[in-house]
Amino acid sequence: MEFRRIESDVIEILQEQRGNYQLAYQIFKKIEQNNPELAEALLGEYPTEQGNPPMGENAGTYYSVATFIAHALNYFEGSNLNIRKAFLLSENLRIEEIEAGNPEGLSIWAWENQQD
Repeated sequence: MEFRRIESDVIEILQEQRGNYQLAYQIFKKIEQNNPELAEALLGEYPTEQGNPPMGENAGTYYSVATFIAHALNYFEGSNLNIRKAFLLSENLRIEEIEAGNPEGLSIWAWENQQD
């Protein structure tokens, strides 16, 4: 799937949060609520398969819907100054349904309006 297909949905979700950071997993859950057809297409592209854990479980290790969203946000960040990325340290952290694939941390995302 091309990143541009999710761009408007992802930006809308970030804007709704008014500067609060979210995990790519949380952004996908909002896509499921707001645009079930897109969520179904994403899950069709990045299914859970044997040897490939469900989204949220070591998502940084295996390519999943959450990984796709994080990569898309990295791409959008390059051309949109309002998209902000930060890292949540994952040491000694376990969030129900989410296990860091990267031992260093989880990327989190927000929309911050830029001042002129």
